[in-house]
Amino acid sequence: MMMHLATAARLATGCASAALKAPSGAAPKSLLLANALARAPKLPASSALSLHHSLGFSTRAERKKAALERRYHWIEPEAERLIARAYARHKTLQQRDQPSPNGWTSFPPSISLKDLESDALNQEYHYEPKTRGDKIAKTLVYYGEQLMHLFFRDKYDHHAVTLETIAAVPGVVGAAHRHLRSLRCMKRDHGWINPLQEEAENERMHLLIWMQHTKPTRLERAFVICAQGLYVAAYSVLMYLSPRTAHRTVGYLEEAAHRAYTDYLRAVDEGKIPNVPAGEVAKAYYRLDDSATLRDVILHVRADECMHRDFNHHLGDLYDNNEADEFPTKMDEAMGLEEGQAAESSEEKSGRKAGKGRKRQSAATAEAAAATAGYSTQAAASNKK
Repeated sequence: MMMHLATAARLATGCASAALKAPSGAAPKSLLLANALARAPKLPASSALSLHHSLGFSTRAERKKAALERRYHWIEPEAERLIARAYARHKTLQQRDQPSPNGWTSFPPSISLKDLESDALNQEYHYEPKTRGDKIAKTLVYYGEQLMHLFFRDKYDHHAVTLETIAAVPGVVGAAHRHLRSLRCMKRDHGWINPLQEEAENERMHLLIWMQHTKPTRLERAFVICAQGLYVAAYSVLMYLSPRTAHRTVGYLEEAAHRAYTDYLRAVDEGKIPNVPAGEVAKAYYRLDDSATLRDVILHVRADECMHRDFNHHLGDLYDNNEADEFPTKMDEAMGLEEGQAAESSEEKSGRKAGKGRKRQSAATAEAAAATAGYSTQAAASNKK
């Protein structure tokens, strides 16, 4: 389509040149151009629509339709932006000390506590089950969540430790499944393995963070050993039989994790759990200030769980759409931003708006030129006659 528009612009330029070089005895040059425009055939609707969209002039109905077709359609765009920004710390480690294009010099890119406390991240999002597998996954997670609440009650810190020992399993199993599938089918994986491994590593770091704030009892350690063995076996079988249901199960599990950390945060705010200084692991991993507290760590961890929740639901959607061999869409990519760059400074925004204004002016000129493209030959033939 862009090639078509470029060709149209060149033809239009040729038409204008031919009109301006017409013999002096011919009709006035302005009249020749006007006649050419009047006899112009209409551009194909698809071309006009593509140009229209490239200029950003979409109608309200089109914007609404686009919103419904978002990859992460079950959460609000503001939540998607903040989750992507909070999770930007997981870029390639080699880039951690390189200044990014928008001026960040820290790793991860800074995100304020106000953002982490916003309603967009505090809101509980739920993916409505669509299939029987979705309903089974939701039911399994529901009863597992009730069992955890019955076992730990108000011991939110102990609950967090045990939760992370379970949550770190699916990423490893899922990555292994995709790795073996790639070997077995002798084809590429299309970028699923690394994000799943990253998820498992992130959950393991959560466990190490919480181990600096509480120590599990012997009973809890025994519970973890049994639960991990059962969960690894069960999830491996589920991943082999129905990968979409497996990812949907993780999505619902992360919804439960978001609720658990929200309860943990509420307990700290109510004084039921002391808001002690953050541990060294948390400060190093999230690059927090020395004045950071337990509450700050909970906010960061909860944002991570939001990313795992929505990414696994997205992977389930890919299987639903028969797109298991497509690259998954990361949140920052879905928002139309560069990878790892999920927020911009106000100066960048104003500069980009000015750039868009210049782009629209030049594009408007291109649109007028493209309107003459289909009939430049006709105008030249008329002049010869």
